[in-house]
Amino acid sequence: MTSATNPFEDPDAQYLVLVNEENQHSLWPAFAEVPAGWTVALPATGRRECLDYIEANWTDMRPKSLADAMAAASGLRLSHVEMYVADAAAAAAAFTEGYGFRLYARAARTGPEGASRSLAVRQGGIVLVLTEARDERHPAAAYVARHGDGVADIALTGPDVRAAHADAVARGAVPLAEPAEHDGYVLAAVASGFDDVRHTLVQPPAGAALPLPGFEIVPSAPIAVDTGLTVLDHIAVSVRTGELAASTEYYERVFGYHGVYEELMIQGSEAMDSKAVRSPAGDVTFTVLAPSPDHDAGHIGDFLERHGSGGVHHLAFATPDIVTSVARLTERGVEFLSTPDTYYERLRDRLALTRHSVDDLRASGILADEDHAGQLYQIFTRTTHPRRTLFFEIIERVGADTFGGGNVRALYEAVQAEKATSGAAAGRPVAGAPAR
Repeated sequence: MTSATNPFEDPDAQYLVLVNEENQHSLWPAFAEVPAGWTVALPATGRRECLDYIEANWTDMRPKSLADAMAAASGLRLSHVEMYVADAAAAAAAFTEGYGFRLYARAARTGPEGASRSLAVRQGGIVLVLTEARDERHPAAAYVARHGDGVADIALTGPDVRAAHADAVARGAVPLAEPAEHDGYVLAAVASGFDDVRHTLVQPPAGAALPLPGFEIVPSAPIAVDTGLTVLDHIAVSVRTGELAASTEYYERVFGYHGVYEELMIQGSEAMDSKAVRSPAGDVTFTVLAPSPDHDAGHIGDFLERHGSGGVHHLAFATPDIVTSVARLTERGVEFLSTPDTYYERLRDRLALTRHSVDDLRASGILADEDHAGQLYQIFTRTTHPRRTLFFEIIERVGADTFGGGNVRALYEAVQAEKATSGAAAGRPVAGAPAR
């Protein structure tokens, strides 16, 4: 008596290759009826040929629905940045009167989480939503009490928020709000990689011009003088000592971001770890900074103490012509940090500038740096925040892909040289110079 041959293992039999809607493949005996839900991908042929076909064509073992969901999460793009503020009208005025943004939408909303008032301003591809709590139940009330005005939500958008939310959670994101439809918008939310900032996921209805449901367009006159700000170049974040790796790994794992820059910057007794991660689409970049455990915490430590936790310490606005933008912003009352003359004296030897002259940069206090890909020009605003935390950066890239790390060193050296010179002239010792 002989045992029956397994119909899936007969080397002399004819087989089919079947595939289902999840792109899962199966070897199937040619004599057997094709089961429901499966179709023939390869007609009857030998077993070896079928196995070779499966190996060549079924390269992703994940069900198609899961693979599509994961692609959806990695494909999320920037929608807008929401700031929680004590006074939405005053915050909007600062952006419209100072930075040349245009007020374009408003909302007064009530719901289970409380009442709020929001104003949306935009310039180029930059959309900022400024939200003020109208009662103590709204999360903006607790946020402002803890931090003062600041970035509370970096909203991301995509064509399938339900799939993107499911994928993000499957990859380890902390869910804050399950997907739900509101006036044609599908919204969900997950935690960010740093403290109490969140990511609202937004799927707007076709043709929507508003960032969120509940908003209405505000007619407004065009800005008389264009300040030239185009897109959000990057979002700079501070986290506590030891948290940088977990924060950036979160975005790599959950949203498919990739690292673009990493450096330990040491200047004198201070040092900070830094790493930048960027979205697959390239439109969202986080530069994450943390105090080095072996050095003084410096200005990153100051931010963490004043802000009360990790969070966004500045937004960088891109421009195609920083000299013109800074001149126009200055005319509108925006104040920038000053740079010592020594920096520009050394700049002539440090860089062969490709876009602006040293004299033009010196006149506006603009910094210059370069990397393997090109040059960049940047300047930082003087903070007007009562806690001296949040500020802004204006940046022009001429090929460069990094974030001005060379300026940290160059500025430090220039400041020390300036102190030494002024101290020697006054006949007294100064910080960073030998006592006389």
